[in-house]
Amino acid sequence: MIDQLVSFADALREAKVPVSMTEVVDATSAVRALGEIDRPTFRTALFATMIKDEGHREVFDLLFDVFFANRYPAPPEEESEPQETGEVPPSAAQQLAGGGGGSDELRRMMIEAMLAGDMQRLARLARAAVARHGGMEKGRAVSGVYYTYRTLKQLDVEMIYAKLREELAGTEGDGAIGEAILTTHVEELVAELRQAIEAEVRRMLVEDRGEEAVARTMRPLLPEDIDFMQASRDEIQKIRRAIGPLARKLATRLAKRRMSSRRGPLDFRRTFRESLGYGGVPVKLEFRPPRLSKPEIFIIADISGSVAAFARFTLQLVYALSEEFKKVRSFVFIDAIDEVTAYFETADSVEEALKLVNTRANVVHVDGHTNYGHSFEQFRDNYLPQLSKKSTVIVLGDARNNYHASRADLLGEMRSRASRLYWLNPEPASYWNSGDSVISDYSRYCDAVVECRNLRQLEAFIELIG
Repeated sequence: MIDQLVSFADALREAKVPVSMTEVVDATSAVRALGEIDRPTFRTALFATMIKDEGHREVFDLLFDVFFANRYPAPPEEESEPQETGEVPPSAAQQLAGGGGGSDELRRMMIEAMLAGDMQRLARLARAAVARHGGMEKGRAVSGVYYTYRTLKQLDVEMIYAKLREELAGTEGDGAIGEAILTTHVEELVAELRQAIEAEVRRMLVEDRGEEAVARTMRPLLPEDIDFMQASRDEIQKIRRAIGPLARKLATRLAKRRMSSRRGPLDFRRTFRESLGYGGVPVKLEFRPPRLSKPEIFIIADISGSVAAFARFTLQLVYALSEEFKKVRSFVFIDAIDEVTAYFETADSVEEALKLVNTRANVVHVDGHTNYGHSFEQFRDNYLPQLSKKSTVIVLGDARNNYHASRADLLGEMRSRASRLYWLNPEPASYWNSGDSVISDYSRYCDAVVECRNLRQLEAFIELIG
């Protein structure tokens, strides 16, 4: 057990979940203290002792299922007997016997199990489905996604979705609200089926290749490591949920850093005066009170196309941290620029402010194709005098200018008036200066051009400017 716990902790660390050796010792002690326990209690004990961030639960659950699926299996009366790939397990065969064991009967019984909320029965039927339709190949280095996809395709998950809607029609009320509730309920049931199939595929892969090999192949991502530019709809939701806890953690860290700056520069006059009592020897150094200044932030964000999600998350995080900055002003552009600070100051939530930005901001000048040069020109004409040596300017964008003139000199004017100017680029650095990217034109006027593709990199940048 200890060796397996250590391997489990190593897999968590490879997924960038911070787990210390002390926490591994705590987990071992907790398991020993609990004695004979069931699978849910074992999972809870490990999560409580090894995980510090609720946002890491999904990765923890995935790796837990990989490492401990066979150590804490279902109760004996619920288990299926071992079977060879392609054969229906005996327990599932008994369930299917009445209908001849066809796919139609398997679908029907799955629907019954989902409607009844019988997860143990659904797990047995998932085992039968993977054995029949998954086409598992021993020794093949895959993550299991293909096997899951193949099984669901053979089951015709769209038909299952339609049958569930038919069975539940009218049970959630009438009208638009009832329809929305029905849709959500059916989607949750289908998600449970998908999870059962995925769990069975993982179990079979672990039996074939071992826990560590499967964990390496799956490469689970934490919300803070998901690429802004490549995120799916579900991953975008994970990032959005992770921003709140990240903002609180960063705010605490930045506040502590300022409080720890208790000493300002050396006060030569007071030090000399104190030294007179020691015959002119500066035994005690005197310092001036520290200036706990907060930076004034100007954000200029490209909100066109695929970089819009990146700008959204950056704005959301910065405004969640606004109390740690003296002032935050935001500007968004496509081929025209508009200040949107008021939306954040008057809206009830950051999410509402972002909706106002997307619907009301005047960011189109000609054709709605990105034009950094024209946008920077408008900023110079309307806002440049408001920059000062207390200002930090942050430009968000991929610098893809649709082959328009870059007008990098305008960025130089901003830098000459501001204290610092940073550029955050959500593209991989290897893509910079390819095609219509003109990041090199702008970089010579920036204090730093930073690759910022996920929340982890964004967190590191916020700490830098804080």
